Amino acid sequence: MPTDTMNPVTAVTWGPFVQAAEAQYTSDPGQVNPAAIKNMPAGYTLVRTIQMTDFLGPQQSRVFYGFVAVGGDPKTAVVALRGTATTTEWWDDLHWDLVPFTQVPNGGKVAQGFYDIYNTIGTMTPGQQESTPAPGTVAADVAQAATAGLAAGLDPAALPMVVCGHSLGGALATLLVADLTANTPLKPQAWTFASPRVGDAVFAARYGALSTVSWRIYNQVDVVPYFPVDTADNYQPVTAGYAINSLGKAKWSLSCAHSLNTYMHVLSPATVPLDPACT
Repeated sequence: MPTDTMNPVTAVTWGPFVQAAEAQYTSDPGQVNPAAIKNMPAGYTLVRTIQMTDFLGPQQSRVFYGFVAVGGDPKTAVVALRGTATTTEWWDDLHWDLVPFTQVPNGGKVAQGFYDIYNTIGTMTPGQQESTPAPGTVAADVAQAATAGLAAGLDPAALPMVVCGHSLGGALATLLVADLTANTPLKPQAWTFASPRVGDAVFAARYGALSTVSWRIYNQVDVVPYFPVDTADNYQPVTAGYAINSLGKAKWSLSCAHSLNTYMHVLSPATVPLDPACT
């Protein structure tokens, strides 16, 4: 994987897409498939919404989890996956077994909780009432959504693509980038914030060999990037970590240290105001 220098300005370009996904869910948790995304960055067109079955909550039902949008100059496909809407305390329960990531040959093992959720992800045309049948896999579904608006004859591999996510969304974004890169013509960038550790050393190495530009941005005083844990210390972070530290820049609490707004503020204090609750 190329070792390009991490640019905080670029990082905060993608954060608002994830913030829009999070705001969309918190404003109307019962809306599984909104026709539009509130506060989505200007210049982008919503092409699909993303749903999953959240096994971590009290109800195992389909929920809105993000979206696919296309726009910008050059035209770029952006996949944004939100974090969890509950408190961060549930991360203490992440002592999951490792299972093979079968979507990618020699893909190592990943946390069973993330893998189970990943296998439920699908997309819908915005506002539609019933989901159309997926092409067969998460990667194929997302790839089809991202490339649907391309001009005839344009090579999908030439389409710039970014997959971004926060918290649990960062873990799922990591799995999606590995899957897309291994199994479709797309070569997405990954920009994750506060992602937990996804899998073992074999998965981390395989991901590093597959991904092009990938940045795992983590706050050193945020507990989430250090989970899951197991007694054998099998869980390993994926490559290209970029550390920030919010001490002295934001109030310390589990929620403030983990907040996407805190991450964005520390990356770019001049352009991203800190949430008053964390000052």
